[in-house]
Amino acid sequence: MKLLSVLVAVVLGFAAFSAPIKIGITQIVDHPALNAVRQGVIDVLAEAGYVEGENVEYILGNAQGDFSVAMSIAQNFLAQGVDLVVSIATPTSQAAVQVFKDTSVPVVFSAVTDPVGAGLTGYPNVTGTSDLIDVASDLALLKALVPGLSKVGIVYNPGEANSAILTDMAVDAAARLDLTIVTAAAENTAAVPLAAQSLIGRVEAIYVTTDNTVVAALEAVVDVAKSEGIPLLVADPSSLERGPMVCTGFDYYDHGRMTGEMVLKVLSGVPPSDIPVAYQKGTQVWLNLDTAMQIGFEFPDAIKERATGLLFGGKRFVVKE
Repeated sequence: MKLLSVLVAVVLGFAAFSAPIKIGITQIVDHPALNAVRQGVIDVLAEAGYVEGENVEYILGNAQGDFSVAMSIAQNFLAQGVDLVVSIATPTSQAAVQVFKDTSVPVVFSAVTDPVGAGLTGYPNVTGTSDLIDVASDLALLKALVPGLSKVGIVYNPGEANSAILTDMAVDAAARLDLTIVTAAAENTAAVPLAAQSLIGRVEAIYVTTDNTVVAALEAVVDVAKSEGIPLLVADPSSLERGPMVCTGFDYYDHGRMTGEMVLKVLSGVPPSDIPVAYQKGTQVWLNLDTAMQIGFEFPDAIKERATGLLFGGKRFVVKE
């Protein structure tokens, strides 16, 4: 029986190399973090011998923040007969699972905040990786940055399951930290500027979670924070150059590589149901000295000591591995 299992694994592995496979990769919007996830997946597969144009074909989809488009992309993948789907972010993962849940096509999701709450678990052909952030830690960091901080603004899209969950978590955590969350809803990227402007004069700091809609239009929030001279913390290190004063979270390229390793297991014949959902670890803290100087802000020494890296003169410097 053991020998049979080994032979099956060898045959499946050989098949993956001997015939081109179709992999559909879908993401909710175009921004650095999600692009880094996609590249991390592709790089891991390339290192394992999957060469685009030879033994693998990638069909890429970008929903531009629209769930109905995400559904159309997933349906197109099904029509094209993809062998595996990689879905990046919660809305696209929900669309992919909805379309493929009654098929044998594996779906490997990535950059999903709460897989259980988003309804992505319990299917035999679905597994993936979560980028759940530490909201309480981020709020505590803001409190350490701003003496006497009482009100924190959050711009978010209530239609994004991941963002709604994180905003609820922030409200709960804020109560324990003696903070008040002031929310500003933006149901699409076009609404982000007005939502951000609604926080003017009402908060002493702004927090953006891993909300794909808001991150896609982040400059509008950055402009408000700078005009008010208040800290903006974004839970996405890849957004540092776009102007937030502080970025926390994970290296999304590494997150993509973790997802890619999971894809390799599936391609080798391991059923998705045998691969547990994995959670990203290793939160980073990046400080934007350029933005701090622009608004006349001085980082406390204790915060500098926690920093993974700095942005100064438009360049990144790693200070702690």
